Amino acid sequence: MSERIKKVICLTDNFPDGQHITGAKIIYDTPLNYDQISPADFKVKGRRIIGFKCEGDTVTLSLDPCDEASLLIESPSNDEPPKHRPPEPGKKDQGPPPNLPSAVRRPVKVEVLQKEPVFLADGSTVEPFDYIESTESVEPVVSDFIQGEFNGIPYNLFIPKEYNGENALPLVNFIHDAGPCGPDPLITLSQGSGAISFAAPSWQEEHPCFVLAPQIDRKVRLTGPNNTCSPELDIIKELIDDIVERYHIDKKRIYTTGQSMGCMSSCEMNIRWPDFFAASLLVAGQWSPEKMAEKCTGCKFWILVSEHDARAFPGMNAVTQALEEKGVKIGHYWWDGKASDEELTEKAREAMKDDVQMRYTVFYGSTVVPANLWPHPGSNHTSTWNRVYPIKGLKEWLFSCVKD
Repeated sequence: MSERIKKVICLTDNFPDGQHITGAKIIYDTPLNYDQISPADFKVKGRRIIGFKCEGDTVTLSLDPCDEASLLIESPSNDEPPKHRPPEPGKKDQGPPPNLPSAVRRPVKVEVLQKEPVFLADGSTVEPFDYIESTESVEPVVSDFIQGEFNGIPYNLFIPKEYNGENALPLVNFIHDAGPCGPDPLITLSQGSGAISFAAPSWQEEHPCFVLAPQIDRKVRLTGPNNTCSPELDIIKELIDDIVERYHIDKKRIYTTGQSMGCMSSCEMNIRWPDFFAASLLVAGQWSPEKMAEKCTGCKFWILVSEHDARAFPGMNAVTQALEEKGVKIGHYWWDGKASDEELTEKAREAMKDDVQMRYTVFYGSTVVPANLWPHPGSNHTSTWNRVYPIKGLKEWLFSCVKD
């Protein structure tokens, strides 16, 4: 590193599709002469610079979040269940083979090159230097979670700043989809916004709460064929109980949410413990209509799917029909996924006024799929949760539910 450079810092930000590397800070040992510095003086390896700011002794370079190297999860989410052979007669199913690839979180680093001399306020210059790798990072919200392990399951826990040990606060349990399965507990925080959205300052300022995000390993098949679950689902419930025991959690306001595998897991948790959660936000999944109609008639759900999701749409149609046949009042809504977050929040607030126990939203067509993706059933599936969690009104509904 150049002797005039104190350090280089990698900057990240959170988007609906996950955590991105969005900037680099170069901190010099002397204040800068702003008039003689331009973004053309710098280069960031593999990235496109779209913004530039000088302040004091620091140059901040903004990077294009659409760059291929921007996302911290290297490969796109693949939510297809891991393939494996069924167990031999009399032997226990051990789940998918252990050599299936796990999701990988990129190193949170950038490499910065200075192409031209940089002039400092004292009249001296910093000569051009080759690529310097960042030694620190700033990860908003993600770094606010603490990591732990409970009976073999890694997890992330957000403790609200307002918590003082005496004030009982709500708890949100978030379970990710099958795509980010892997041993690194931070993958579930980097892959999407399901957990992050509840821990973000904008939400915490109005609704301080704990957020729990377990990380499921690739060798675990949390949900499987014929609406079955692995023993790890019981461990997740034990983990929630442990958090409730260790912290002052409002037991009338414990919520669960999840996408695809996480949605299906949340469905099964409501079947096993129908009186535990105050409400559930169920995104892009499906489960046994018979089991849910038998056990979940007293639950509060908001279910959200894309019309062109080949599994979740027909699956949740069957679930809601079975529940309605048991006498559950369900509100049905069709939304345009291309509408703004604010417009969809207003739709959610209007739907909250309906005198119903459950709500079922279908995003019609392929409107959840971004313009840069081909609208096939898979992209409709994985794009659903990127559309859902930024909608403030849905979180407002969840937190309005209090268990009797």
